[in-house]
Amino acid sequence: MLELDVLLNKFIDVHYAKFDVVGQDEFDDLLGQSDVDLYAWFTGRREPSDSSTRELVGRIRKLSE
Repeated sequence: MLELDVLLNKFIDVHYAKFDVVGQDEFDDLLGQSDVDLYAWFTGRREPSDSSTRELVGRIRKLSE
């Protein structure tokens, strides 16, 4: 989805290089999720069940506000 690409690329440009290895791995795992789940999470229609994913999604959502 183009909307996801724009949102995620903006986050990568600003934050990815600042992450430690664990943070980068968590972000890489997030990218492995389905577009349907990512869209639902980023629009606030659903929340990820995993707390670390939920925190990361929240950080990405704040960047788009």
